[in-house]
Amino acid sequence: MTADRLRVRGLDDPSAVEVAISGAKGAGLARAKAAGFPVLDGFVIPPACSEDALERAVNVLEERGTGGARMAIIGYPLPDSLVDQIKPLAAAIEPPFIVRSSSVLEGSGQWSGAFTSVPEVLSDEIGQAAKSVWATSFSIEVLERFEAAELAPGSAPMGVLVQSEVQPDFGGAAIVDSAGAVTVNAVKGSPRDLMAGWVPGVRAVVEDGVLRGTECADLVGEDQTLAIADMALRVERELGFNLIEWAIVEDNPILLQVQRSAGHEPEEAMVVPAALAHPFALDFVRLAQRYPGVVGDELVLGWRSAAPADLEASAYTPAGDRDAVLDEARRIAETLTAQAWGKPEQEALAQAGLVLRRMRSDRPNESIEALRDLQPVDLALAQKLLGMVEYLVATDAAPPRRGIGRWEPVLAGVLALQGEVHEGEPSVGGVGAGRMVWLDSSKQTGHVQPRDIIVTQYPLQNFSPLLWDAAGIVTVGGAPTAHLFEVARSLTVPAVINCPIADIVKAGPRLGMLDGDAGRVAIAKD
Repeated sequence: MTADRLRVRGLDDPSAVEVAISGAKGAGLARAKAAGFPVLDGFVIPPACSEDALERAVNVLEERGTGGARMAIIGYPLPDSLVDQIKPLAAAIEPPFIVRSSSVLEGSGQWSGAFTSVPEVLSDEIGQAAKSVWATSFSIEVLERFEAAELAPGSAPMGVLVQSEVQPDFGGAAIVDSAGAVTVNAVKGSPRDLMAGWVPGVRAVVEDGVLRGTECADLVGEDQTLAIADMALRVERELGFNLIEWAIVEDNPILLQVQRSAGHEPEEAMVVPAALAHPFALDFVRLAQRYPGVVGDELVLGWRSAAPADLEASAYTPAGDRDAVLDEARRIAETLTAQAWGKPEQEALAQAGLVLRRMRSDRPNESIEALRDLQPVDLALAQKLLGMVEYLVATDAAPPRRGIGRWEPVLAGVLALQGEVHEGEPSVGGVGAGRMVWLDSSKQTGHVQPRDIIVTQYPLQNFSPLLWDAAGIVTVGGAPTAHLFEVARSLTVPAVINCPIADIVKAGPRLGMLDGDAGRVAIAKD
């Protein structure tokens, strides 16, 4: 078995359908080829062949960084047995070749677009190109994805897929939804820039054999658009993959990749309690955003509405260790809560907890009335506590918060009723709410916090690591089949595209919500 897992083999080899043998991308195309779909001839270098090179990179990563790790792979001498296997298989197909990644991870949308392809490769360059593909496992962006997914660098072997390189007349992607409708995205030439997120392409929807949308048909032709949609439906029906990448070369459709998209079943329209239209509800969710997490819930939100909205924290210098500060902060919070509710401390804490829970329910009106009627509190003591809270948050050694925050649904409801609405197009279903931040570049992300909504010009795959704990993503341009949105679908991160909010968010972070099913964004009025 050890020798067989290192054997280079053609896509039509019966064992090539196994992910452990061909990687996810190669195995998917091997299955499609065996089922009679138009897949180019080619061969796979199994993931096991990369293991020694990846181990070499891991050993130098800490000392020499990502560049040193990649160079360790590039300098790795390929075994003669591997080179000897490649030669006859390469001679059987037409050069030049494209050498493509086929990681064992690429069956999951979380890794869509993570790894590279090397075009215009000649026969004697295949080995070096394969090492270049392996080396992308140690690019900065891929290492960030590994960290977000809590995987060790180099822990996922990398297969390599080698095929003849074609020059498409048209290319794109097609995705089948749960109702059997097919969305076809197309561009002239290679689909590379469409999938990378740089261009929006043109679209059509085919449902029950009926074509809607003329732009795609005008570009590719109605018959070809319908043929691509039919191929996507057949792939979904026969192989279980609902997303394909395709090309048309000299009027012949070619299947470039098959994948299972995580998808998202359309949700029912948001049902928002009418009470969240009250101006106080917006003021309150601003407080919940300003004082998030357990610290905010325990120490601030139960009394904070009794103080002026512009109350600032006083400077605070701790007199003891962090645990002592936390104990004192709790005592002060109990005092302030008792003042706000006009009850003994324990009774006030219980009442505040109940009201906050009801605020998150489908009947927040009673909570809004109760929080609006709180009695004044000692402002000097409140300022001191807010200073202590800032200290506690800054010195919190706990890992960053992950997953949806308890106040996000309330924020989404408030903004759905009170926010300034901007129309876009749906890409990934679901609802998200949080702080909206603008990103110009994947290299400048220091201002991004957990559960932010990322807003950017194009859905570039370099932003993928940020999606592991994002509340949503909005792009000004792009196509719904871009690799970044496959990552978002896999992580159930809602997304809206073609939404013109760049100037608003560039001016500074704003509270916002997005509905990925409706293709709508709502931003808090400033």
